[in-house]
Amino acid sequence: MEKRTISSEFQNADSAAATDRLVRYLDFSDSLPEIRQIRVRSYGYLGLKEGDAVLDAGCGLGSDAIRMAAMVGKTGHVTGIDLSERFIAIAEEKAKGTGLPISFRVGDVRSLPFPDASFDAVRIQLTLQILKDPGQVLDEMIRVLRPGGRLLAIEPDWETYVCDPGSRDTARTFFRFCADQFPDGSTGRKLYRYFRERGLRDVSVHPEPLVMHDFTAVATLMNMEQFLAAAQEKGVLAQDEVAAWLSELKAADERGRCTFAGLIFAVAARKA
Repeated sequence: MEKRTISSEFQNADSAAATDRLVRYLDFSDSLPEIRQIRVRSYGYLGLKEGDAVLDAGCGLGSDAIRMAAMVGKTGHVTGIDLSERFIAIAEEKAKGTGLPISFRVGDVRSLPFPDASFDAVRIQLTLQILKDPGQVLDEMIRVLRPGGRLLAIEPDWETYVCDPGSRDTARTFFRFCADQFPDGSTGRKLYRYFRERGLRDVSVHPEPLVMHDFTAVATLMNMEQFLAAAQEKGVLAQDEVAAWLSELKAADERGRCTFAGLIFAVAARKA
């Protein structure tokens, strides 16, 4: 039986086999200082100001939407939308009692349930990579933006990921395999072109380096156990090759000598 990976699970997040694990994964990811810093910086790329109407597309558990709601003031509003009913229920629970101008709803980012020109700013993060037609999603987000509104997309490029120590060949094979488990694991590098093709103005690219030295945290963030199992099942990596690679990484981690790094692209622009 073919192994499921997190990329495929997010496309069906409410399945009984995946939901609890994905909720734990999203909470863990948001708890990492390295990830949190990238997210918080991204709000600045949107130029959020008091009174803005903001859409967080593919909002997950709502943490980013809640933080942005604190930035737009009582005269603004943030709407979070996600295809997962479970994610939205958790997001609503998180927002209770905050008094923030925020709401959540279940919906598909490929067909947004909002009129044209509804928002001053739209943000999407780590969602385009799991969808087969990112252009359709970008077109929808542009549709619901007001003229002069700001769009921000944040996506990784899995083929930029590296680690030390260990076999370079094994690492290259593994990270390329990970990239290939997504409809497009190199979405990040393409965002600038996608934005320009759609006539967006003032396109700016903000490369966000992700650097970590805690192998246990990296393994969880990268879903290494799941991806390595799938890679071995498909014959991409041999069991002894994987064992040797992991052994060297874990030994280095115990001595505080492990490095993982990769590139995430945050691209912002304005609607004409």
